[in-house]
Amino acid sequence: MKTDQGRLLIIHAGTHKTASSYIQSRIAANSDHLERAGILLRYPRDSSRKHKPLSQALKKERWSVWHRYLRSLPQSSPLVLVSGEQFTNPLACPHRCHSLVDLLAAEGFRLHVIVFLRDQADYINARFVHSTRRLYHHQSFADYVSDQLSPRRKHIYDYDALFSGLIDNPAVSSTFLPYGIQFGDPFERLLDVFHQSAPLGGWRPADPGKGNVQPGCKGVWLAQQIGKRLEQLGTSGRSLRNTGGVVRRIAKKEGWQDDRYCGFDDQSAAVVSAFFADSNEVFAKRVWNCSWRDRMPEISMRRRVYEPPANGQERQRLEALVDGALFDLARYSRRLAKLLPAFSAISSSSSSHSKAPI
Repeated sequence: MKTDQGRLLIIHAGTHKTASSYIQSRIAANSDHLERAGILLRYPRDSSRKHKPLSQALKKERWSVWHRYLRSLPQSSPLVLVSGEQFTNPLACPHRCHSLVDLLAAEGFRLHVIVFLRDQADYINARFVHSTRRLYHHQSFADYVSDQLSPRRKHIYDYDALFSGLIDNPAVSSTFLPYGIQFGDPFERLLDVFHQSAPLGGWRPADPGKGNVQPGCKGVWLAQQIGKRLEQLGTSGRSLRNTGGVVRRIAKKEGWQDDRYCGFDDQSAAVVSAFFADSNEVFAKRVWNCSWRDRMPEISMRRRVYEPPANGQERQRLEALVDGALFDLARYSRRLAKLLPAFSAISSSSSSHSKAPI
C-alpha cells in the first residue's frame, strides 16, 4: 500500500459479527511487531485499549476528539491503524465521512477503510444468536428473519445501499473482504491489505478471553426462556445491566459452545440470498469487478436448534438454570429483585448478615 501522498489512517470498520474482537486482540498482542514495520497502533486514552471513543466522536461529530488524537501521534509512522466495528454506520453516512476526510487532510492524513462482510443469511444467523444471548429479545428465529428483512432493518444487509457513500467518495480508498472460515484468518487477511508478512516466529495469538464465543443451541434456547420469564415479570433484558455474560457463563460451564446454533437450512437461506441478489450483484461489480458468488461462495447451512424435553429431570435442570440466571441478573437490578419473590425473600433473610447493595 503506497503512502507517498502523505500519512495514511487505516480504519478497520467491522462489520459487526466478523471477528472484530479477535482481530483487535491480535493487533494489540502484536503492536510492537507492527510498529517496527511502520504500522502504528495508538488508542485515544492511555487507560483504554479500544478505539470506540473515536467512533463515538465520529457519530456525534465531536471533532475536537479527533484533532487531539491525531496531534498526539508521533510523526515517524507512515501508517496508523484504528479498529472498531462501531465505525461501520458513521462511515457509511456521507456527511460524516466527508467531514472526517476533510479533518484528516488538514492534519496530513489520507483515509483507507477496511470492511469484512458476511453473506446475508450467515450474518442474520450470527446477529440472531448475539442479540438473543444478550437478552435483547426472545423472538423465534422465523420472526427475527422476517423482522430483519422488513424495510426498517434490511439496510443493515443491503451492502450496496449501505456503503454507496463510502464507495462513491473519491477521497477515500476502501477494501471489502468476504468473511468466513473458508477465507482464512481475518487478522492475517487484514494485514495482507498492507502487504505485511509475519515476523520471524509468527504472529502472537489472540487473548483467549477476548473472543465472542457462541452459546450453542442450548444457550440460545436458555436465553429465549430467560427473555420470556422477564416478559412475564413485566420487564425486558434491554432494561437490565450485565446481560451479556449471563448466558455465556452458563454455556461455557455446561460445555455448550461447540454445538453451534443455525436457524437456517439451505432452502430458507436461499430465500434470503434471493432477496439480496440484485443489490449484491451491483455491489460486487462496483467493488470487486466480478459477480457476488465469485467472491462470496454460497454456504451450505444445516439447521441446528435445541428442542428440550417436555418434562423429566433434564427439563427440571434446565429450568433451574433459567432461575439461576434470573437471580444473577437481579443482583444488578433493584427492580428485577423486587419482581422475584424468591430473591426478595433470600435478600431479606440475609440482610442481617450482609449490607452489600443489589
